[in-house]
Amino acid sequence: MGGAEKLDLLLHRFLSGFFAIPARQPASGAITFAQMRVLWTLANNGRHATPGEIAERLGVTSSTATGLVERLADGGYIRRSHSERDRRQVLLQLLPKGRRMMEGFRRLRQSRLRTLMTRLGPGDVVRMTEALETLNDIMSRWNGKR
Repeated sequence: MGGAEKLDLLLHRFLSGFFAIPARQPASGAITFAQMRVLWTLANNGRHATPGEIAERLGVTSSTATGLVERLADGGYIRRSHSERDRRQVLLQLLPKGRRMMEGFRRLRQSRLRTLMTRLGPGDVVRMTEALETLNDIMSRWNGKR
């Protein structure tokens, strides 16, 4: 197995386990990981985003993004509105329920990370931090060239 294949497998295993979060809301059922990514994107985007921006950031088709947005809006997590400048443009915004979901998700992530870090030695934490900083730096430069 080559280096890229091994890294892909290791990242997939780690991220699948780390982000396997049973995010449930009694009134609306389960939030899927894809829906959580939409909420995450909106939470980190500032004020609002369009369905096209969501599709681009998640690397999905516009029809897939539209379906995710529809279910989140129906569940009361986000609001769709029309731009005042261009009524054809749909804007998406997190609602309080979506913000609460993201805050709970953030707390759970941090709790899991703290638990993992108690099982690592100080040298392991330093190496992991340096590796992630390097990967993030490379990714930001690579994304800027696309």
